[in-house]
Amino acid sequence: MPTPTLLLSPLKAAVPAQGGTLDVLVRLQAPDQPLQDNTPQTAKRLALVVDRSGSMSGQPLDEAIRCVMHIASHLTPQDQLSVVVYDNRVDVLHPLQAMRSVSQVQQALAGVESGGSTNLFGGWEAGAQQLEGGDSSSITRIMLLSDGCVNHGETNPGIIQAHCKRLLGLGVSTTTVGLGRNFNEDLMIGMAREGGGQHYYGQTAADLYDSFEEELSLLQAMYLRRISLKLVPAAGVIIEMISDAPCDANGNYPMTDLAWGAETWLALRLHVSPSEAGSLRDLLVATISGTDMQGTELVATAAMLQLPAMSAPATAGMSADETVERRLLELAFAKASQALRRIAKQGDRAATDKALGDMDARFGAHPWLNAKLAQLRRLAADDLEMMMKEVVFSSEKMSRRLVAKEEMAFCADETDSPMPSFLRKKTTEGRGRNKP
Repeated sequence: MPTPTLLLSPLKAAVPAQGGTLDVLVRLQAPDQPLQDNTPQTAKRLALVVDRSGSMSGQPLDEAIRCVMHIASHLTPQDQLSVVVYDNRVDVLHPLQAMRSVSQVQQALAGVESGGSTNLFGGWEAGAQQLEGGDSSSITRIMLLSDGCVNHGETNPGIIQAHCKRLLGLGVSTTTVGLGRNFNEDLMIGMAREGGGQHYYGQTAADLYDSFEEELSLLQAMYLRRISLKLVPAAGVIIEMISDAPCDANGNYPMTDLAWGAETWLALRLHVSPSEAGSLRDLLVATISGTDMQGTELVATAAMLQLPAMSAPATAGMSADETVERRLLELAFAKASQALRRIAKQGDRAATDKALGDMDARFGAHPWLNAKLAQLRRLAADDLEMMMKEVVFSSEKMSRRLVAKEEMAFCADETDSPMPSFLRKKTTEGRGRNKP
């Protein structure tokens, strides 16, 4: 198995001799997928859990079922699939079994009708029970769809998210898809984060296709998962995490699952004590461990980050690394977006407009961020509720996104780009490309 590359990229190629801070990207890059790849494809064990409550009536439910069939049609006999539907009642329509007959799945879904309230946790739990007893050599994931707020069964978000975290510890991850304007975005994103999966949303039923397609393409391109980053600072260096990556009980930081040919990354700030001008300063060692798709642990260590100590004027006059500068700006945009949402939730239109104006002044020169701001302004004028959903999904995606190793500068919305869907830079996360 080709090994990953771990890089430490500082914003500037020196540290201030008088002491100060230095921002650094930790970048884990997967190799390109071999053209002649004899590695057996990793088996997938999927539980697709679909909301059939009354609000899903008509096109939304029809589209969700088409998405289930789309995924079923792309599975092989080594893969296993279960289909669960829920309203206030939960039904396992297709128990977990090897994917040998698409028509069998179609028959199981033929009689699905909408109606009832939303027992989201009950549906998720049934999907979890279907996936019990897996092994580390397969991808085991629940994909949960909902268009409404939880109003039946377990409704406490903290308890639901704790169950997702517990299941992740057993090797079962959770991806969530929210549809429309009534689902609880905080719950859906929280379930995905605690459950180690992805989170998507769509403004219309047609957008479901893109979310499910992106998830399927990511699962098929997976190279490394359960990635943990260990950071060891040199003497006189303190680490501050800039990215939203909580430290675990062992002092390590989780990183996003990595696809072939892609990069996952975290940003951190080093607080450095004074050094003798002209000396070479030891700063940081980083090591990652992760599990490949055959269940084997891979470990990679970056070379010790060492930089010269220079005077304050010399350090200030140095050019910044463009990639590091851009990613830091994206993280700042994500945090500013979260603050915008908090203001918008108070219902103060003038304060919301002012916050958008402040973001224009700060981020307007960045082409992708400027395009996102234009979309947020349109949503703020037409539908403040949808703007708040877009803000939270966009900020989460931006701060945790996979990138291409040779990422191109943003020129236009990439929703319809032929690149892998999980690498696209979109102006809005709530819209998907049209089905072929």
